[in-house]
Amino acid sequence: MLSYLDPGTGGMIAAAFAGGAAGFGVLIRMYGHRIAGVFSKKHRSEAAAARARLVGDAED
Repeated sequence: MLSYLDPGTGGMIAAAFAGGAAGFGVLIRMYGHRIAGVFSKKHRSEAAAARARLVGDAED
């Protein structure tokens, strides 16, 4: 079955893809050390230090 795709559909698909890529980038930026900590002791300690800074700021 053929369906009609108007010119705006391509723009919508591109915007959805760009938004998903940006969201994935933010996710990796936020949880990068935690994800890398599974594989590296250095990243595990950096993630723990970042977590301690965040928890310390929240208690003030």
